[in-house]
Amino acid sequence: MRSSWKDIRSKKTQFFFILLLAVCVLLCGCTQTEHRPDKVKVSIVDSLFFTASVPTGEVEPGEDFKTELFLRTGYEFVSCDYKEYATETKDGKTVLTLKNVSRPSRVTVECQKSKVSNAVNIDLKCTIKYIFNGGTDREGAEERTVDYALTKHLRPNTINGADVERKGYVLTGWNTRADGEGEHIGLGSRVTVGDGEEATLYAEWEQSIGESQLLYKELENDKIALTGYRGKGDIQPFVIPAEIDGMKVAEISSSFTTNMPCGTLSSKTLVLPNTIERVKGNSFLHSSFSELYFSDNIEEIDEKAFPYNIETFHINAVRKPCFQAVNSNTIFSDNMDRLILNADKKKLIFFSGCSFAYGLNSHAVNDVYGDDYVVFNMGVNGDINAAFQMDIMVNYIGKDDVFVHAPEEMSPSQLMFGYFVNNIMFIMVEGNYDLLSLADFSDNGGVIRAFFDYIELKDEMEPCDYNDGRYEDYNIYGDYTYERPYDESTETERDVTYSDNAYCYAPELLTESGIEKLVGYYDAIRAKGGKVYLSYAPVNISARGGTEMEEKGREFAEKFESMLSVYGYEFISDVEDYMFLGRYFYDSDYHLNDLGAALRTERLISDLQAAGV
Repeated sequence: MRSSWKDIRSKKTQFFFILLLAVCVLLCGCTQTEHRPDKVKVSIVDSLFFTASVPTGEVEPGEDFKTELFLRTGYEFVSCDYKEYATETKDGKTVLTLKNVSRPSRVTVECQKSKVSNAVNIDLKCTIKYIFNGGTDREGAEERTVDYALTKHLRPNTINGADVERKGYVLTGWNTRADGEGEHIGLGSRVTVGDGEEATLYAEWEQSIGESQLLYKELENDKIALTGYRGKGDIQPFVIPAEIDGMKVAEISSSFTTNMPCGTLSSKTLVLPNTIERVKGNSFLHSSFSELYFSDNIEEIDEKAFPYNIETFHINAVRKPCFQAVNSNTIFSDNMDRLILNADKKKLIFFSGCSFAYGLNSHAVNDVYGDDYVVFNMGVNGDINAAFQMDIMVNYIGKDDVFVHAPEEMSPSQLMFGYFVNNIMFIMVEGNYDLLSLADFSDNGGVIRAFFDYIELKDEMEPCDYNDGRYEDYNIYGDYTYERPYDESTETERDVTYSDNAYCYAPELLTESGIEKLVGYYDAIRAKGGKVYLSYAPVNISARGGTEMEEKGREFAEKFESMLSVYGYEFISDVEDYMFLGRYFYDSDYHLNDLGAALRTERLISDLQAAGV
C-alpha cells in the first residue's frame, strides 16, 4: 500500500524532531565534558627501600597528592623527581606530598642509608696513680700519677713500667691490691676506671732466681746469656733475672736445662724479663711450663724451646702500638671493652666473622631489643681462630644473655675444623694483650710462630698511640659502617660472583671433633645461664650457575643441623633465607652491602622473635 503525502510529511516531521533532539543531547554532552575536568593519575615507582601506603591514585588537576612511605629500617628519604614536593616525618613514617598536580606523573623516590652519627660518645676522664710498691723509676720516684682523657677507647691503657726497677725482682704487671691478691693488669693493657674517678694500681713483682744458681757467659755490650741452671726444679714461678753482676740477661742458651741437678723443671709458670732478646731451641727442653710471661720487645723464641705447647700467654707491652690507627682487626679489643663493662647486664651478642661485621644492622636490632639487652656485634674476621675468640668472650657472658652464632660456611676456624693462629690474632689484641691470656692454647703449637709473624709486621709499621682507634669505620656496636650502597638501576648486572666462584658451602668442614669443640663453648654459655641460638651466614647464590649453591647449602644445613641436634642445639633459621642474590653483596660473596645487611637483619630479628627472644 502506498503512503499518502500526509503520512510522508508526518514521518519527516518525526525524523527532524528526533534529529534535533539528538543534536541537543550531543551538544549538552559536549558542554558537560568541557566543564568536567579529567582527574590526573599519579603513581609511585616500586622500590626495595620503602612501601607506599597509596602507590597509585587520582587527584583533581591542581590538587596535591599524598602518600605515606614506610621506609625500610636503616634508610631515609632523600628526594624524588617531581618538581614541587614536601615531606614530613612523623611517628616513623614519611609523608610525601606532591603539590599542584596538573599532569599524569610517574614519580621515582630516592632513598639512602640513614645518616646515623658514627661518632662514639666517649669522654672518659680518669686518673690512675701508680704505686711502684718497693721499686723506683730511673729518677728515683716511687709513684706516678697519670691523667687520661680518652676519645677512642672505653678503658685506658696502663703505662708499661719499662723504667721501673727493683733489685732482685721482675715487674710482671699492675695489681689493684698492694699484696698482689687483686686484679692483675698486664703492662700496657687496659683497666676499668669509672669516669671522673681515680684508681690506684700497685706494681706486681716476682722475685727472680738467685744469681748463684745460674751459669752464664758474657756477650757483647754488657749482656749475658744463661747457659745452665743448678737450683731446685720446683720453684714457682720460675723467674729469670733481668741482670747479673750489672749485666743484662739477654739470652737463654740451648744448654740451659741440660744436665741440671734437679733433672727437670716442674714449675707451671715461666717469667722472662723485658731484657730477654733470644730464647734458643731446646733451652727449656726439660721443663713442663704451661704459662709464659714475656714482653713484646723480644726478638726470638725458638719454636723448639719448649717440649709442650704453652697453654697461657701473658704479653707485657714495651713497644708502642702500631696497628691501632690503621688496622680494622683492632676493633676486637674495643668490642671486648664494652662486653667487659656490661658483664652484669643482659646482652644480645652476635658472633661470626666479617659476615656479621658487614652483615648486621645493630641499630635496627637495638630498636627492637634495646630496652631489654645491650647489643653487641662481635664478628670481626672469619680467618681468625674462633676458639681463641670464644675462650675470651665466654668469660663475660652471664645469666639470661643471648648468644647468636652464625658460623661462616667456608671457615675452618668458625666450624672448629682447625684452630690455626696467625699474626692477625695478635693485631686484634694489640690494644689489650691481657685478652690473650684468657685463651687456652694447649692444643695449638703455632702461637709463638704467629707472634713473631706479628712482630715482623710491626717492624714495618710506624708507631702510633693507644689513643688512636677505628671508630671512623665501625660504630659502637661493632658494625662496619663504610657505605656500601645498593643501586636499583644496575641490580641484575650485579648478580655475579665477587670471589671468583671460590666461596661456597663446605659440608666437608663439619667433623665430629669440630662439632664437639663447638658444643663445648655452647655448653659453657648455657652453664652460665646464657642461651645459644644458631643461624646461617649469608652466601651469594649468584656465584655459580644453576642450582649448585642451593643444593650445596641444603646439604651443608642438613649435616650441620643433624650433628648439633644430637647435643640438643637447634637452628632458628632456614638456610634458604640466608641465600642472597649477588646484587646484595659488596666486594666478596659473603660481605653484604647496606641493603643486604638490612634484609639479613630483618630476617634474623624475625627468627629470634619466632624463637621466643
